[in-house]
Formats: sequence, structure tokens, C-alpha cells
Amino acid sequence: MTAQILAQPAFTPDGSLRIVRVTAAVLCLFGGAVLIWAFFQYAVVFPGPAVLAILLELPLLVGGFLLARVLRPIRNPPMLWSAAATVWGGSAAIGCALLANQGLISLWAKTAGVGFASNWSNSLSAPLNEEVLKLCGVVMIVLAAPGLIRGPLDGMVFGALAGLGFQVVENVTYGLDNIVQSGATDPVGAVTNSYLIRLSTAVGSHWAMTAVAGAGIGYLVLYGRTRAGVVRAVACLAIAMGMHLLFDAPHPIIGIKVTVNLVIVAGLYLFLKEEYLTRARAVVEQSAGTGLVTEDEAARILSRTGRQRALRQARVTGDRDTVQARQQDLLHSVEAEAA
Repeated sequence: MTAQILAQPAFTPDGSLRIVRVTAAVLCLFGGAVLIWAFFQYAVVFPGPAVLAILLELPLLVGGFLLARVLRPIRNPPMLWSAAATVWGGSAAIGCALLANQGLISLWAKTAGVGFASNWSNSLSAPLNEEVLKLCGVVMIVLAAPGLIRGPLDGMVFGALAGLGFQVVENVTYGLDNIVQSGATDPVGAVTNSYLIRLSTAVGSHWAMTAVAGAGIGYLVLYGRTRAGVVRAVACLAIAMGMHLLFDAPHPIIGIKVTVNLVIVAGLYLFLKEEYLTRARAVVEQSAGTGLVTEDEAARILSRTGRQRALRQARVTGDRDTVQARQQDLLHSVEAEAA
């Protein structure tokens, strides 16, 4: 009996998944606790403005979440794991970043002087700490939901979601901080002004940076720990850090920073999307040529609207469940080949 127990593997696949998921949940709770500890007094002293700061960010959260999921070609990623990535960014990543930034900012002041630190400590600390911590959300998805991220486009979508969660919560904290920085004479005005400033830079902020870094994790999944995978992953993380450094740097003007970041993330997305759809179309055409899919299926399978139309037609004939199952099987095969 003892020999049989010792012969069993230390970790089963299900056990490993459970460990990863529990660890991620614990880190999210820890990050949330850090945030509550840091900003609880704001909510006590300024309850109305605190609620306003949260409400103002809800459109960004909901709209960004829906848009990021739709940006994935062919079909949206699963709701559960999309939410998990967003929650990671808005709890574990930002909570741990709050602690890490404090330590690194103090280090800059000690090593480079107060004058240098006052201008550059935030700009240098945030890219190093925050990009790695946000990217851990994408790594968490890879480990907790094997097969969900197959390539760079998948990694980009989940990176955007993790960055979105971080961005929304950071916007709230900036609004609360602005109350004190403005002398607390007009808390509502301070929160509103901070919101408008952060809204004007939203398209080039954290979601864009982590989307680029997330593509690197997708490359690493696709190519494995080969030179091609590692080089692409490191390059994407370095670009994301560079985008963050530019965004937080004292110069140039904010409009240039936002434009540069938006161009980078949009260019990468369009490139990856075109590659992905080209491979997907080739897979469908090949399957149609060999008779594995019908002409009608080939015409509709890559289109969300086309699949919904097929399901509506199948409801009339009573074959909806069969058609839906067939669509899921085909999509799984196409996505596996196209990644």
C-alpha cells in the first residue's frame, strides 16, 4: 500500500490546474486587500466622490470588455476566462504593483538622487513592475486553461483584458488621489477632472501595452521554448515596457504618446488578425475541397452573423442542437490550425 502511494505522481493534471487556479484566486484576494488598505480612508472621508469615481469608470469597463472580446476573430473567447483576466488586472496586478512601485521609487531616490527621482522614478518604475505583473494574468490563463491561448492573437486579446482591469482600477485610485492633491476643496470636481484626463488618454493606456506583451506569451505558446518563441516574447514585453515608459515620461506631449501607443497596438493587431484569418480561410477551403464541410458550412463558419443565421434556420426544422454542435466542432478544428 505504501509503495503504491509513493509510486503515484506528485501532481496530476487536474491537481496542477487546481493549484494554479487557487493560487491565482489567492493573489487576486491579496491584491484586492492591498487596495482596500491603501484607499479605505478615502471612501470613509469622501464616500460620495469615491462612489462617483467608480461609477464614472463603469462605461470604460463594460465597453472595453465587450470590445476586447469582439476583437478576437471568428468567435469571442470564453466569458469566464475573459472575466478572470480582467479581474487579475484590477486586483492582483495593481495591488502588487502598488507595493512594488513604492519600493522601486524609493530605490531610485537613494541611488540616483531626489532630483532625478522626482522626474523619472514613476516613469522608470511602472514599466518594469506593472507590465510584468499584468502579463502574469495572461500566463495564468495559459496555465489555468490549457489550450485556450494558442497563438499571439489569443494572447493579445487576454492581455488587453488584463490591462483593461488594471486601467479601470488605476483610474479610480487616481481620482481619489486627486482629491487630496487638489486640497480637498472640491472633491467631486477633483474626481471629475481626473476622470476626464484619464479618459482622454484611454486608447493608448494599459490595455494597449499589455495587449502587445500578451501577444508575446501567445508566441511562446505557439513556438514553445525555442529561439523563435523566446525572442518574440521578450521583444513584445520590451515594446510594451517602452510604450509604458513613453506614456509616463515627462516628455513629449500626451497626444503624441497616446498616438504612438495606439498605432503600435493597432498595427500589431491588424497584422496578426490578417494572418489568422488567412490561415483560417485556408483550413476551411481545404476541408471543403476534401468534402469534410459543405459549401454552406464553409461560407458561414468563419462569420458570427453567418453562424447565427444558420442556427435560426435550424430552429425552424428542429435541428438547432445538431447544427450548433457541428459548428463548435468545426470552429475547434479551424482555430487549432489557424493559431
